[in-house]
Amino acid sequence: MFCLGPGVALFLSACPALRPPVVAPAPAAATRLEVSRVSERGLYLRIPPSPTAAPARLRLERQQGDEPATPLYDLVLSEPQQHAWRQGALELLDPQGVARQNLRYTLLTSPQDASAEGWELSASLETSSRALPAPPSTFDVTSTPEGLLLHWQARPAQRTRLMRRALPADPAEGDAPWEPLADLEPAAGARFLDRSARPGQAYAYIAQHVDDRAPAPHFGPFGPPTYAVAPPQSEPPAP
Repeated sequence: MFCLGPGVALFLSACPALRPPVVAPAPAAATRLEVSRVSERGLYLRIPPSPTAAPARLRLERQQGDEPATPLYDLVLSEPQQHAWRQGALELLDPQGVARQNLRYTLLTSPQDASAEGWELSASLETSSRALPAPPSTFDVTSTPEGLLLHWQARPAQRTRLMRRALPADPAEGDAPWEPLADLEPAAGARFLDRSARPGQAYAYIAQHVDDRAPAPHFGPFGPPTYAVAPPQSEPPAP
């Protein structure tokens, strides 16, 4: 997925001299916008595979209710970004799009890379986002002969995602990366037995809740980590 964030976009609020674009109506085979996910970073808009050719330039605006439209991006697409457009792998991040109602996004495109003229209305989307779900509470781990048992307070109708990181015996070795451990549906309950933990290895675990209601999954923040050491390997009984 090719995600564009504020660090690679030109925010028009810093360019008051830019003229408003002259916009043509949308073509019959219009591009679409959809919300792919919402997280602590913001609201992600995805452009699904489009029957239209990749543009040279795009402009994205956000409007909430009756407020004036806020320009978010005015971007000349590179070759990799145009390829991502054709593959349906181009995402646009709105860092301020969390927990907002009555949002309207407007996507304008142009076949030219440096002109205020020739803009075409490619897509618009009306949507809303919710507050992100809180992390699992009372998240803890217990060592058992079968492995490390994670348990927490579940939230109705929300998935639980678990991540794990092995802790080095020598702090000078540095931390290992977080790795996905499990993605549990609500019906799975609020317990998970980590049978893959290596005997004697220390681990850190974190968890988050995911609200899958429309328009897109809302990924809540991870809670604080909990720690445990996997039980040592049991010795076989003496003959």
